[in-house]
Amino acid sequence: MGGTSMNPLPTEGHIDCLKPEQRKKLREFWAQFFELLDQAPERGSVADPDAEGGGSEMKGKKDGKDAGKDIPKDDKEKERVRAEAEMKNAKAALEKYGSIRVKSAYWRFIAMDDPDVMMLRFLRARKYDVPAGVAMLMSTILWRIEGDVEKIFYKGEEGMQNAEGFLKQLASSKTYTQGTDRQGRPVVYIHVGLHKLFDQSAKALEDFVIFQMESVRLLFAPPVDKVTIVFDMTGFGLSNMDWKCVLFIVKCLEAYYPESLNTMLIHNAPWVFQGIWKILGPMLDPVVRQKIQFSKNTEEMTVIIHEDHLVKKLGGKSDWVWHYEPVQEGENAAQQDKSTQKKRQAERDNLIEEYESICRKWVEDASEVNTKIRELVTAALRVQYWALDPYIRGRGCYHRHKNVIGNGLVMFEYPGLSPEGEWDIRGYSSTREHLIGECERMKAEIKDLGGKVPKLDMGLDDDAGGDSGDEAPKRRKSVSKKPSRRGSMRERD
Repeated sequence: MGGTSMNPLPTEGHIDCLKPEQRKKLREFWAQFFELLDQAPERGSVADPDAEGGGSEMKGKKDGKDAGKDIPKDDKEKERVRAEAEMKNAKAALEKYGSIRVKSAYWRFIAMDDPDVMMLRFLRARKYDVPAGVAMLMSTILWRIEGDVEKIFYKGEEGMQNAEGFLKQLASSKTYTQGTDRQGRPVVYIHVGLHKLFDQSAKALEDFVIFQMESVRLLFAPPVDKVTIVFDMTGFGLSNMDWKCVLFIVKCLEAYYPESLNTMLIHNAPWVFQGIWKILGPMLDPVVRQKIQFSKNTEEMTVIIHEDHLVKKLGGKSDWVWHYEPVQEGENAAQQDKSTQKKRQAERDNLIEEYESICRKWVEDASEVNTKIRELVTAALRVQYWALDPYIRGRGCYHRHKNVIGNGLVMFEYPGLSPEGEWDIRGYSSTREHLIGECERMKAEIKDLGGKVPKLDMGLDDDAGGDSGDEAPKRRKSVSKKPSRRGSMRERD
């Protein structure tokens, strides 16, 4: 298996490990982002933005044989064409939809994340070329508006269950996220042999991929912000080859969710795939191509994924098996409470306004007090998001499986490792409860620095820390701060 096998967590270029020059680039990124918004009209040329979009990127013949035919094979030409397209899309987004709509789409994209984490993804993806990174971000926002991404995650599985082939794909076991690799990154399994080209239309499959991408984002536990993808090629034949779908997934990873892929592990590829790879490889972005590794057996896989976390289907020790748990009646009841939804959104909007105000000051003067106030408002945004989330995001299988707790915690179960089973809980340092405590600490520090603490409504009035009925908080009472033996829970920050 070639490439870097262990691929440890990064030691620079991320929010907690930035070099001075990288911090400077981050401020420049925010400055150019604000400048673009300030220069754009508030309202765009489209009278009703919500009526736009819905088209599919996976165009072409039904069998997808013409997919990728326009992609340059030369890497430098790829980069040139991509840069031109992103700059064109950046201008189009603001002209067509206006700054108000673009900002709204941006903040829906941020969701529970630290905004700097998102900006740094685009900066790293464009090798710290600030104008190119901003253009890439704006191009992504345009795609999210026109692809109805917000509507897809608002609907959740309940709203999507009547869409063509949606439930069939969920129930098929052809893809799911379970467990983590050796560095704590979620592992996405794609069993290619279970995919059938004609089971759904290109648009239905594209929406399914987007839904999965948005769902997996909930399974990141900072500092982890990438996934490992296993393409299990067992049983693969030409009838399973879906060029359009593969290229769309790659496009998402390289352009719309940049810096989200750690490793793509192509496992047990048959000889027929060699010919496909000769065609597919040159089409890929070189950054994505470098992250692709091949494995032929379980031993090679366990270099990246510990055998305790690897599903038995692929030779691991975990007895976990994908089972689709259907939508539960009333799981999206919060979305019917328009009064509270409006209240929570108003809280969010006020925090966004506060954040943009202090961020503009920080761009001009990154003093200690401005930096600390900005960190405080960032934490407040993340705290409040979990109070808002049930009203704007439909529930999914990872909520029902208790992987997503609803306050920032992520949990995976590994049955079969002991009589009681084993759980892995991650993300304590980014939970709503922990961040509330951090906010109080930062308020005190701001006062000590002589700064004025802004008034921040974080949606604490109803203590909406997690989804109603979640079991994990009850289990969490027995979690020790020390690593525990099999049969108990293991805590990971």
